Amino acid sequence: MHKLMLKFFDVLRQFTDFIKLVIVLNIMLFLLYWIEHLISANWHWLDFIRPFFKSILDFSSSICDSSFYLFKALFEVKYFISLLIFVIAVYILKSAIDGIYEIERIYGNTRIAVIKANEKQINDKLYQEQKKQEERLNYYIVIIYTQLKKKASHTELSIDLEEQNKLMNDFIKKETGTEYVQFERGFMYQFRDYNNIDKILDILFKVIHSDAPLDYAICIQIEKDLRKLNKLVDLKQFGKITIAADTAYRYNFNTSHRYKTLPVGIFQNDNGTMEIHEFKENL
Repeated sequence: MHKLMLKFFDVLRQFTDFIKLVIVLNIMLFLLYWIEHLISANWHWLDFIRPFFKSILDFSSSICDSSFYLFKALFEVKYFISLLIFVIAVYILKSAIDGIYEIERIYGNTRIAVIKANEKQINDKLYQEQKKQEERLNYYIVIIYTQLKKKASHTELSIDLEEQNKLMNDFIKKETGTEYVQFERGFMYQFRDYNNIDKILDILFKVIHSDAPLDYAICIQIEKDLRKLNKLVDLKQFGKITIAADTAYRYNFNTSHRYKTLPVGIFQNDNGTMEIHEFKENL
């Protein structure tokens, strides 16, 4: 339909332009016809259009049939009127061509506006569907992997890693009311309200910023995707709270965002790659 409309405007423009050129040619012939009349000549090659010019002159004569002498030649007003009719017709056709361009422009802008409105409606619908789908992903796992800081790992300091881990887990249990599960790669915490993960992040960042002699690699993953969790732990991004791309994307649909997510990098994972992000505090 759009191509048909463009073709219609193009044909209409060309037809109007053709008529305008025909009238311009008629003006040139009419001037010769007028000269022929003034000098009382008889140019037979104008015979094909003479009846048309006579009908125009008859109409002009009905408007004004006056005449006057100029340079000893008789000038009839009806010729001026006829010429003016041709000129007005050219001007009307030129305005018509400009009008066609304007109508085509309005049509094009209206079509674009309608397309954008439809696209927005579709995108809004898709977003709402995506939002509902993402908001159903509320279960998430936190894995905390620890090690002694380098300055605290000297044997003479006698810092017990297990004791430090116990202090950490006691603090998290007190703050969250959640018990950890011993995980082969660290300590696992399970939560079921990802929409309010900011509260848990507040606690985890307190752990990272604590004065304890530990380095923490904290990993979070929505759903029970142990493959991604193991990869996150393997990267040992100490001092960071790392997440896979799907967990970072899910955070966009939360009602509050006290933290931001930033990309860490893309890493090899089995036969493919895995995009890693991290939670960062809004400074």
